[in-house]
Amino acid sequence: MTQERHEPAPEVSGALMRGLTQRRMSRRNLIKLGGATVGTISFASILAACGGGGSTGTGGSTENVDFGAAAGDKVNFANWPLYIDSAKDADGNRYHPSLQEFTDKTGIEVNYQDVINSNDSFFGKLLPQLQAGQDTGWDIIVITNGREFTNLTLNNWVTELDPALRPNFDANAATWAKDPEYDPGNKHSMAWQSGLTGIGYNTEKVNGTITKMDDLMNPDLVGTNSVGMLKQDMPDVVMINLGITPTESTPDDWREAAAWIQKLKDSGTVRTFYDQGYIDDLNAGNLSATMAWSGDVLYYKLWEDYPYEFVVPDGGALLWIDNMMIPANSANPQGAYQLMDWVYQPEIADMITEWVAYMSPVPAVQDLIAQHAKTEKDPATAKALAGMAESTLLWPDEELLAVTPFGTNLTTDEEREEWDSIFLPLSES
Repeated sequence: MTQERHEPAPEVSGALMRGLTQRRMSRRNLIKLGGATVGTISFASILAACGGGGSTGTGGSTENVDFGAAAGDKVNFANWPLYIDSAKDADGNRYHPSLQEFTDKTGIEVNYQDVINSNDSFFGKLLPQLQAGQDTGWDIIVITNGREFTNLTLNNWVTELDPALRPNFDANAATWAKDPEYDPGNKHSMAWQSGLTGIGYNTEKVNGTITKMDDLMNPDLVGTNSVGMLKQDMPDVVMINLGITPTESTPDDWREAAAWIQKLKDSGTVRTFYDQGYIDDLNAGNLSATMAWSGDVLYYKLWEDYPYEFVVPDGGALLWIDNMMIPANSANPQGAYQLMDWVYQPEIADMITEWVAYMSPVPAVQDLIAQHAKTEKDPATAKALAGMAESTLLWPDEELLAVTPFGTNLTTDEEREEWDSIFLPLSES
């Protein structure tokens, strides 16, 4: 589900013009492949289909790629909708300035397609080629940390990166983007953009200030039938606010979180549980408060002047990272790796971040946006850019990162089945 952006005039940089940054599709839906879900396509069966177990499935490429070899003349790049800078040339043709500069510099064409609408469905489309050890047709894919990321790495379905050939990443990447716990040493991935899952609310529709998760079950504060919850993120966000570290959580912790969610439901404040689309109900006035993705709320507050606030609850919020990865047996891994490192140049990263309004993995972009705000002639654009430069949602400090851990990483069938048996009934009834 996407919405139209406001079109810039041909002579105006696309990075200056804002459009909707609605969070893409839900981030960790159940795998849908041929009508099956993760409950029927088990992790063990995926491994068995590859003729192996653990991380040595025969569908994976176990040979090291020579990233020093000559690159091919095209990179096929799969990403999420509305997740890169965009502009129109004098003839009205759409292009991406950051990628065009890459092509001008290297001679490598980028076939960029916004074909990822959910991690699970995209992974399902790639699975037959991955299992067969074939080229998926993509040289770069963008996958969120979580179930699909784990499947890709454990099965050797993505190419190991050469740490000696990413100078821009090494020089410019944010601390949180380096050596993430789900991919030690960035062995398989480099961050594209990132964000937080917390609480968004309409200041004109609540009777006070929201500061904690328990506020969502207070009808005197948020009203009745007026709160939205995100199905896939809520277990982790609730656990964080119960003082539980999701990556260290146990089934007993999951049941404790489920009990809190049931208490919320019993309070009468919940309108519905969303996969996506919550922002439409918030904009329509159907919600006073909702579990939300930071970039959505930040965009509407800064660029559209909605009376919104995004809150990291007192107990903390959920951090997620969308990661660039090179599928095994890619036709042009050398060109892909060049492009992945290319976007870690501050001037290039700035183009992307000004457009998408999510956390940039290049902290130097903050100063570039601040400088742009000072020189921008349009008052409304200058104000929005200044807001972006000042937002801790885009430039988290160590204090914020300390209370925004990653979500639970389920790696076995048993874990996933128990997790789903605990949480799915809560959002379906």
